[in-house]
Order: sequence, then structure tokens, then C-alpha cells
Amino acid sequence: MGDRVSISFVRGKARSPQLFNHWGGREFVQDALKYARNLSEERKREGGFKPLDRLEPRTVMVDFIRYITNRLYRVESNLYICANRADGDDSDNGAFIIDLTDRDNIVALEE
Repeated sequence: MGDRVSISFVRGKARSPQLFNHWGGREFVQDALKYARNLSEERKREGGFKPLDRLEPRTVMVDFIRYITNRLYRVESNLYICANRADGDDSDNGAFIIDLTDRDNIVALEE
């Protein structure tokens, strides 16, 4: 029972670990997409040379997790990270890639 889904961020050949959400469903994918688009716009305006400014997928994943858990006292369940899709369960909705390669056209692709 659940609404399982997973996401990862990619930019060119670089890829983040896979983030699994037991209850998030496809809404979780839309939240990640909205986050990534807002981050891209913010970083274009501010400029900079840090990994997050360059939308490096592993750093984007860490910041996304901060973003979705910032009001929680503890992350007790629902979310977990795996090296790749084969290590987790996204059987309800599948896996999605948030492609950061084109900063002006960030998309979610079903894997």
C-alpha cells in the first residue's frame, strides 16, 4: 500500500542518487519540477559559481531534501535515498528524471 514514486536530478551526464517517496505519488514529481524551475530562475538572477548555482544534480538533490523537510522535526519515514532505481521501490508510479540540462526548459521525464 502506498503511492510510491522516485526522482533523480540529471544535468548532462551527471546524476543524483534516487530519492524515493512512499506516499508522494505524481504530485511529488510536480513538486520537484516546480522546485527545480524556481531554483534555476533564482540562480540565473543571482549568478554565482557554486555547485548549486551550476545546478549540479547531487547538490540540487541535497537542497531539494532540505526544501521538502525544512518544517519537520525528524524525517521518520516516507523518504529514502538509494544509489539507483534498482535499490528501491517505486512500483506505483515509477521513476522520473528532472532534467536540469536546459536551464530554460527544465522537464520531468518518465524513466
